[in-house]
Amino acid sequence: MFDPKPTPRTWPRRLLIGAILAASACNVAGLTPAESDPIAPVSPPPPPPPPPAPGYTYQFGAKFEPPVGRVVHGIGQWDAFNVKYFAMLPASAQPASELVFIPIGDTIRPWNPAKIAASLAAMRAAGRMPLADIALRGNQPTQAELAQLPDPLFGIDHEVANGTKWDSRLVDLAQLFAAHKTPVLLRIGGEFSGWWNGYHPYEYPKAFRKIVNLFRAAGAGNVAFVWCYEPAAPGDFAAVNAKGEPKWYPGADVVDWFSIDLFAQGDVSGPLTALNGVPTSFGKTTAFLDFAVASGKPVVIAESAPAHYDLGVPSGASAAWSQWFTPYFDLIASRSGIKWFVYVNYDWSLASYYALMGWQNNDLSLSAVAGLYASEITKSKYLHAGELAQLKDFGLYK
Repeated sequence: MFDPKPTPRTWPRRLLIGAILAASACNVAGLTPAESDPIAPVSPPPPPPPPPAPGYTYQFGAKFEPPVGRVVHGIGQWDAFNVKYFAMLPASAQPASELVFIPIGDTIRPWNPAKIAASLAAMRAAGRMPLADIALRGNQPTQAELAQLPDPLFGIDHEVANGTKWDSRLVDLAQLFAAHKTPVLLRIGGEFSGWWNGYHPYEYPKAFRKIVNLFRAAGAGNVAFVWCYEPAAPGDFAAVNAKGEPKWYPGADVVDWFSIDLFAQGDVSGPLTALNGVPTSFGKTTAFLDFAVASGKPVVIAESAPAHYDLGVPSGASAAWSQWFTPYFDLIASRSGIKWFVYVNYDWSLASYYALMGWQNNDLSLSAVAGLYASEITKSKYLHAGELAQLKDFGLYK
């Protein structure tokens, strides 16, 4: 096994992290395997090495990418509903990854790195790879609350990019993720251009780059970095200003995976443009997936559910299957770059923030279409718990 070298040898780790905090825009070199011990083996000779693992091919060669033809099966962040989801599926088709949210800003809960580390460890013990989201904000305001704010850009991404206020929390995370050792996908400021997150154009990419460099300086070679869009937001994800500075894209050197979240019917199917020529949600989905291909990056659907359908009633479940699930799985099948998906199993009407937006019950466990979903998920293309060793470079991080 090759252990990733934590930092260049001439830089003690604390000094290197300090250098990153002082000059966050710099680019830290990628991690390299440690040199092997040059001492020759003593007699008797060691036993022969185990046979090589089956050969797999990878479309992009990205860190933790599944083999060609496979799509990783993941589950969302709601523990009580995840238990029902697990029970709905056979043991051979359990999800291989689990979503968790970590807000950097202040919330009603105190900052607790030990609890975050315990959550990651519990996922590993259950055989699921974490897909963690670092939210560059505190609590999200409702639309009514947002309308009363003096500045709708309430995120803290600009403070992360240009100051030190949140550095201690970021260093906490970098160190605990490095200590986790096994693979993690890390989404930084998911749904970056959505009004509901309040991030700052041209500042968000700087914050993203700073966080990646902090993680690399801490020796977190077990982390792959994810950049996530939501098609309800404007389609300016690839925009640059007159100086060539990116509005949202942090750069290929700090992004391992592209990501998209899909909740509306119009996100997964329909015309690409409206009658006035403006891109539709599906047009923006398509353009973002095309951008991923042009950039040579795989895609993870980090959050998805038919938010505007009530799966708790037969008519709602039937409509959701034909109008959302079927085109959703067709999209995955038609786009070889989509390598991972996460289904968020939850009754959104229980949370006032989502209920106010008209989101409904998406708990599949008692739905009339649970059997149809299970039939899809048990197809051989989906990669489940127990198969994570097939991911590229997964075995290097133990």
